[in-house]
Amino acid sequence: MWITVILFAAFMAVMLVVAALVVGGMKESRAGAVQSRQPTVSSSAPAPTGSPSATPPAEVPTRKYETAANPLVAPGATMPKVTCELPKLRGTKEKLEEFYRALIPCLERAWHPVLTQVGEPRIPVSVNAEDVKNTACGLPPPPDEALGFYCSDGTTIFVPLPRQLERGGPDLLTQLFLLAHEYGHHVQEQSGILSKHDLLYDEADGDQPKILELSRRLELQADCFSSMFLANAAGRGSIGAGLISQLKQSTFDDSDTHGSSKSAALWQKRGLNAKDTSACNTFAAPASEVS
Repeated sequence: MWITVILFAAFMAVMLVVAALVVGGMKESRAGAVQSRQPTVSSSAPAPTGSPSATPPAEVPTRKYETAANPLVAPGATMPKVTCELPKLRGTKEKLEEFYRALIPCLERAWHPVLTQVGEPRIPVSVNAEDVKNTACGLPPPPDEALGFYCSDGTTIFVPLPRQLERGGPDLLTQLFLLAHEYGHHVQEQSGILSKHDLLYDEADGDQPKILELSRRLELQADCFSSMFLANAAGRGSIGAGLISQLKQSTFDDSDTHGSSKSAALWQKRGLNAKDTSACNTFAAPASEVS
């Protein structure tokens, strides 16, 4: 009898151990299922009948922190033709802001498809026509150096009203080229070109020739971007084809920061004739073309 009791007790102990192992295995299995809620989708396995096809998550666009090697200025990134319906240009703050608010969406319709092609983000931009004394980026440039300017902190284009009225009132070609140029800086910000430029500026460590050449490459690229936009908008809506002829006949002042008149004319021409954005890769150009 004692032998029977001992054997029965041993049997029960074994069963308890087995039960514990089974329960423990189930807990571990459930934990594993929770940690892998995002299923791995096999491209070769068909979706179950009657259920929607599984699709991988969309890739989130990110900035590519490059200048010459940025995908935005690689061959193949093309800009669509756009039609801009703009209000009549007047010399009051309200009318100028109305004009800018209509032009920004048109610039976005031109540039957003380009950014999408190269997998870079689209970031909203605002326009400020106040005569600001300071910005998140620091003091504004003097009026004799710039009609407008762009601040990446807050992604804002500043076009102070007094600067637009200094020469007898706003001119259509001037305003179109100005805002398209400043939006070009916003494109540089969205793509990562501007951030890489700023890093290279810091690495120059006060070397003025290097710093000025970097500035010219940045500004001449914005000129090229501006011209490229106008070439794709001219002859439609409110932007007449004749504006391109006016732009070709315009002249530029020499500038240590924005480029010589010769370099400005070169990059303007390349923007007007561009087949894709690689025509505006100023950071890959020889120094003689960004003088």
